[in-house]
Amino acid sequence: MILTLEQQTTKAAIESIYDNARLGIIGHAIVAVLVGIVFYKHIDISLIILGVVLHSVLLLRRTFLVMKFNREKDNFTNFSEITKYLSLYRRCMFFSGLLFGLFIFAVEFLSIEYHFFIIAVLIGLSSGAIYTTGEVFSIYMAYLLAMMGVALIWISMQTGEAYDITVIMLLVSTYYSASTSYRYAKNFKEVIVKEFRAKEHLEEQREAKDKIIEQKDALNYKAHHDDLTDLPNRVLFNDRLNHGIKKADRNNENLAVCFIDLDNFKIINDSLGHEIGDRVLKQVTVRLKDSIRSHDTLARWGGDEFIIIMEGLKNPQDASILAQKILKLLSKPCTIDGHELYVTSSIGISIYPKDARDTDSLVKFADSAMYRAKDEGRNNFQYYSRDMTKMAFERVVMESSIRVAIKNKEFIVYYQPQVDVKNDKLIGMEALVRWNHPTIGMVEPSKFLALAEETGLIVEIDKLVMDMAMEQYSKWKKAGYFPGVLSLNLAVKHLEETNYIDKLKTSMKKYGIDARYLILELTESDIMKKPESSISKLKEISALGINIAIDDFGTGYSSLSYLKRLPMDELKIDKSFIDYIVEDDREGIAIIKAIIAMANTLDLALVAEGVEHDIQKEFLLENGCNIIQGYLYSKPIPAVEMLEFIKGMDNG
Repeated sequence: MILTLEQQTTKAAIESIYDNARLGIIGHAIVAVLVGIVFYKHIDISLIILGVVLHSVLLLRRTFLVMKFNREKDNFTNFSEITKYLSLYRRCMFFSGLLFGLFIFAVEFLSIEYHFFIIAVLIGLSSGAIYTTGEVFSIYMAYLLAMMGVALIWISMQTGEAYDITVIMLLVSTYYSASTSYRYAKNFKEVIVKEFRAKEHLEEQREAKDKIIEQKDALNYKAHHDDLTDLPNRVLFNDRLNHGIKKADRNNENLAVCFIDLDNFKIINDSLGHEIGDRVLKQVTVRLKDSIRSHDTLARWGGDEFIIIMEGLKNPQDASILAQKILKLLSKPCTIDGHELYVTSSIGISIYPKDARDTDSLVKFADSAMYRAKDEGRNNFQYYSRDMTKMAFERVVMESSIRVAIKNKEFIVYYQPQVDVKNDKLIGMEALVRWNHPTIGMVEPSKFLALAEETGLIVEIDKLVMDMAMEQYSKWKKAGYFPGVLSLNLAVKHLEETNYIDKLKTSMKKYGIDARYLILELTESDIMKKPESSISKLKEISALGINIAIDDFGTGYSSLSYLKRLPMDELKIDKSFIDYIVEDDREGIAIIKAIIAMANTLDLALVAEGVEHDIQKEFLLENGCNIIQGYLYSKPIPAVEMLEFIKGMDNG
């Protein structure tokens, strides 16, 4: 339904009349009831009943109209349907005015002053016309004219000069009220129309301004992005690289630039055409986006070349993780129109600030490294520094070896006793992973644990250790030995698994491990990576009756407010603090005493790690820490030797 501005104004006014009709109906009913209460003793009962019936019919009619209008207003198709409700409501208001006007005939018995008072009230009741808009004022005009018309008829039937004068005054007031209402309604409508048009003009100006800004933004976006892939182009890339360098300087971090060139892409373009080639580039773009982190920048350098900025690197070798991921993703075929197209890539990596300190050199060196990757047979990555490439490939080989070790179960468990020095009694042991490589023998944990944590392989390793340690613990118990509590290391990545707790309960049930004799150890710094989610999961584990220990306590950057909320049962003082005792470091010793005091205040068990000398043992015992773990009693030992240690403690 398309309406002119004037028709829209009228439509809005009619809707307003019906929206406010409820108040008018209530007011009508209240006035009618009050009149009945005041005059029922003075008016014939038959007239009162007639008045009640007539007013009730009229009120029901008005109510019905309001309900019908509200039900149908959203379905109007033309302006005549709207104005129909204007006529219907005007008729109701006419009869309302007629009924109130007729009331004066029923109170002729009152003295003259009351007659004039009633007439004044009637004029007041009819004053609503002043507050209407356009044609809608005719609703209240019908009400006014009906009411005043009846009053004029009654007055003209009376005798007396006062009534004659009243006729003239009533005509004048009726005319004044009607003409004022008409002028106000007309002016009001014109004002609304003018204001609307002014707003419309302002809106058009605003839309024009927004359109200019939008066009400007679109041009700016186009100037900084590639048309085909919608990736940042060289201009935006250089700007972000400059920003990344400044950020790396502030945070004392490394930054990597990875230059990626697709191998043999020219063959696809030449044999299948540029349209297919463009679609391949779009698929490659999607895969590259999936491989990078949220704060990395991926840009198209040109043709089949892409470039990535990796920010916030603590270790330059971490760039090789992304390179491996990209090589793996791009080695999968691109399926286009039934063609399976294989696109590999050669990647060159330069590091800030090791290789260069300016944007041009970083890009140039990454490009050089990429060409060396092509010379090395393609589908590989190279650092600008050959030494770093060697280290990166050693890392790749190590990661691959760890995966094989997990599959072949090359990992074994060693145990390090925990002893109560008050009575030289074994109270438990910590299960520690060792890698027994089939060709090179034992691999130091320092050589593989950090990489396992970075790659997430630590989760699989911990599962193997938990299973082997619980099985061995169960065998010792069944053989009649009591090995105390079993402490297992828990990587925080386990807490991100939805089913870890179920797996833990299954293993405990399988090997008959009582929750009271199980401790899960997490490092303080590990927990603080995601404190809220870690606390939530640890509370679930604690609810099973399993004790929680904070390993390497004091070496992280935890907040005491978080530590207070942790469901912890035990603190383990890190070896780096225990060494202060031998060194007679006053500040270090003060830290140890503070940790012991805090543990005692919080009613936490306390274990000192890395105890190697009697002087350390005596100090700890003297200051309230009587459980120690370290070479003073035993280094980590295999299960066979651990059994001998248990037997020796039992005999002691």
